[in-house]
Amino acid sequence: MIVTCHQPDLLPYSGFWYKMAKADLFDVKLFDQFQERGFQRRVKMRDKWASIPVLGRTWRRSILDVRIDAESARAALINNIRGRYRGAPYWNRYGATIIDMVADTNTDRLWQFNLALILGVRDLLGITTPLSISAPLNDQGAAGLVSMLRRYDTTTYLSGTGGRAYMGDCREFTAAGIDVLFSPHQPVTGDSILSVLMDYPEPMEIVLAERSALGEVDSA
Repeated sequence: MIVTCHQPDLLPYSGFWYKMAKADLFDVKLFDQFQERGFQRRVKMRDKWASIPVLGRTWRRSILDVRIDAESARAALINNIRGRYRGAPYWNRYGATIIDMVADTNTDRLWQFNLALILGVRDLLGITTPLSISAPLNDQGAAGLVSMLRRYDTTTYLSGTGGRAYMGDCREFTAAGIDVLFSPHQPVTGDSILSVLMDYPEPMEIVLAERSALGEVDSA
């Protein structure tokens, strides 16, 4: 059982989708702390930030508790998508579908807004990995992550490269009998997945691209 996890970010970049495609289960981390300058409410499109407004104070609140005005969020995101991607090579293939996807999302919760778009893009990419939401964790860092993975009878944890910063030598994972695999994904852009959909004829080839042992890029 290969498990991976991530916060419900706003139309995230290709590395997010690589982890989802390669895992048997994707845990959506709703109870992490919201980061104002993180990726839950903003993402790069054409190398420029595209963001949606949030309501009220967000300091020290979990992602689960962050509210939005649905109408403002939809309008801001649709304007950015049209402005950045209209005229892209594959706009005619995906543009209307993505705009409709955003327009049909009606919620005052940021996580629900983002998750609805994640599910829609998952279908466009043809990824079938199931998503799950685990209960709140009592521990932080690596200990908390191991606790979550145990709930799923995980044998392998697929981590993003950023996980090295807090996972150290992975001794907690080893003690729990969980192998750790750091993602070998090689992104072509740090932009939203929309840049991949709009610019490449086979988006999953880009999503699944990996660094080889020699530092070259392979298609997985």
